[in-house]
Amino acid sequence: MIPTPDTQPVAVLFDAADTLIELSPAIPELLSATWLGTDGAPSAAAVREALWQIGTEGGWPDDESDPVARVETWTRFCREALVRGGGADSAPAARRAAQHILAPENYRCFPDVPHCLERLRANGHQLGLVSNFDPWLHDILSSTGLAPWFDTIVVSSEVGQEKPAPAIFALACERLGRLPSDCLFVGDSVAVDVEGASGAGLHPVLLDRYGRFPDFPGTQLAMLDFLPTLAAQFKEGNPTW
Repeated sequence: MIPTPDTQPVAVLFDAADTLIELSPAIPELLSATWLGTDGAPSAAAVREALWQIGTEGGWPDDESDPVARVETWTRFCREALVRGGGADSAPAARRAAQHILAPENYRCFPDVPHCLERLRANGHQLGLVSNFDPWLHDILSSTGLAPWFDTIVVSSEVGQEKPAPAIFALACERLGRLPSDCLFVGDSVAVDVEGASGAGLHPVLLDRYGRFPDFPGTQLAMLDFLPTLAAQFKEGNPTW
């Protein structure tokens, strides 16, 4: 039988960082005294708060194709986060952290990810990834074993568009051969993922692993275990959840 909008399962697209993959140790722990010693911030919680502030200001590093420039950009970012988190204004410490962040082998997928993707695939869902990242995201996806799960992988630095712009979401849908209205998008950022996906016509799902958005009014998950059930209940143009 040829799939139709009534019979073809919804496509499910994901953000990458803090949705499917995480740095180990995560940046808050990486910039704390636990990892950096006396140069580090007094607590991971202080760094996490600093990172949220920097993110709100649009201060996360831009995509850099040049490896040398990438290290310098992330060193500046780590130095700023260290200072805001109460740590030392130390360029050497910030560079150590930046080099750790930029090594693909230091990333892992969250424990709930493999089973979620396996269930979605078994239920016939097309899977996509849309990320604001540098090209070395492909190395991370390969090292974590996630790359083969996706029918399309759209990386901002490779396509010249980044979330929350509608164009990058539209490109992912086009590559899957699906209408935006027939796609879910799962991500951890309200401004970048949820509002971006909604503006492009997809149906957003906020993944709030750390409880940052208790008052969020839309569809929200704390982990991915329930996502396959939610996706199976979805009806194009008429969500049942």
